Amino acid sequence: MERAGMAGLALALGAAAAVAESPSPLPRPLTLEAALAYADAPHPDLALARAGIARARSHVLEAEARTGVQSFADITPEWANPTTQSSGIDDSRARLVLAKPLYDFGRSRAFEQSASAAFDAAEQLYIDARARRRLDIMARFFDVLLADMRYAVLNEDMAQKYVSFDRRRERHALGQVSDVDLLEAENVYREALDLRTDAQKRQAAARLALAIAMGRPDSLPGELAPPALPAEREAPDYRNLLEQARKANPALAARRRSLEAARAALDAERARRRPTLTGEIEAATWERELASRNDARATLNLRIPLYQGAELDAAITRAAAELAAEEARMRADEQALAQAALDLVQAVEALKVRRETARQRLAFRDLYLDRSRALYEMEVRTDLGDALTRLTEAQWLAAAADYELVLTWAKIDALTGRLVPPAREVSR
Repeated sequence: MERAGMAGLALALGAAAAVAESPSPLPRPLTLEAALAYADAPHPDLALARAGIARARSHVLEAEARTGVQSFADITPEWANPTTQSSGIDDSRARLVLAKPLYDFGRSRAFEQSASAAFDAAEQLYIDARARRRLDIMARFFDVLLADMRYAVLNEDMAQKYVSFDRRRERHALGQVSDVDLLEAENVYREALDLRTDAQKRQAAARLALAIAMGRPDSLPGELAPPALPAEREAPDYRNLLEQARKANPALAARRRSLEAARAALDAERARRRPTLTGEIEAATWERELASRNDARATLNLRIPLYQGAELDAAITRAAAELAAEEARMRADEQALAQAALDLVQAVEALKVRRETARQRLAFRDLYLDRSRALYEMEVRTDLGDALTRLTEAQWLAAAADYELVLTWAKIDALTGRLVPPAREVSR
C-alpha cells in the first residue's frame, strides 16, 4: 500500500501549496489557457474529491492494521488478603503483551483488497473532478465571450433604433410626424434598450460564473482574449469512441473499482465464519511469587466461530445488498456512457454543419456591409446601421458555433480520459 500513501501525500501537498499561495491579479486580457490554469486551484468540488481520497486511504490503513502487531502494557497495583494469612500482601503485577494475527483464512486479505479498490476508485473520481473543472471553466469562458458579443449586437441595434427615434422626434417638433408615429418609434427604442440592459446584466453574471469556476469569486475578469481555434478534426466513429471511453473514462473506472471493493467486502464478511489464528508473546513481573505464574510465555490461539447469531447474517446481507447496488450502478453508468458517446458524436456532426452555415452567413453579411457602404458613399442610402448590426449578429452566431464545437471536443476528450494533465509527482 505504499502507492496509496504516496498518492495521498501528493494530493495533500498539492492542496497545501494551492492554499498557501496568495491570489494574484487575473491577467488582462484573460486567455483561455490562463483561465484553465486555475482548474486545480482550491475549489469545493476538488476539496470533496480529496476528502474522498483521504477517507479511502484511512480504510487502507485500517485494513493493513488488521494483520499488524499489537502491543499493550497491563499494570495492576493490587493489595490482597488471602484466607490462609492473617495480614494482607502486595499482589501487584505488570505485563507486556505482543499479539499478531497469523492467519484468518482470507478475511484480512479481502478487507485489504476492498480498501485498495475503494482507494483506486477515489483517485479516479478525483481525476474526473479535475476534468469537470476544466470543462466548467471552458464553458464559462465561452459564455463570457458570447455575452460580450451578444451585448455588442443589441447595443448596435439599440443605437440604430435610438437614431431613428431621435430623427422622428426632430420631425415631430417640425410637425412632420404624428404623435402616434413618435410614440411607436420610442416604443421600439425602449424595447431595444430593455434587451440591451438585460444583455449587460448577463455580461456581469457570466463573469461571476467564470470567476467562481476558477475559484476566484472575488476577482471578476475584465477583458477576455478570444482563443485560437484548434485544427479541424474528423467526427469520431461512435463504436471506436465508445470502446475508448469504456477503457479510459475515469468515472466508469471508479465505478468498476467500487464494484470490486463491494465484492471483496462481501467476501470479507463471509470469511467471518472461518477460524482465526493469533500468536501472543508475554513478559510479566509479579510481586508475589506463585508456582502457577510465568515470567514469560508464548501462545498460539485458534478461535473457531460456532454460533454468531443474526449479527453475521445481517452483515452478509448488507454487503450483498451493496454489491447488488454497485452492479446496478455499473450497468446504469455503462448505459449512460453509451448514450453520452452517441450524443457527442451527433453533436459534432450537427455543429460542423451549423458552423459552415454560420460562416456562410458571416461572409454574406460582410459583403452586404461592403455594398451598403458603397451605396452610402454614393448617397443612395443614408444609414449603415442595420448592415452593421446584422454583421455583428453574424459574427456572434459564428463564434457560438465555433465555441460549442470546441467545447464538444473537450467533452469527448474528457469522456476518454484525455482532458486532464498528469498530477504533480512528489519525491520521497
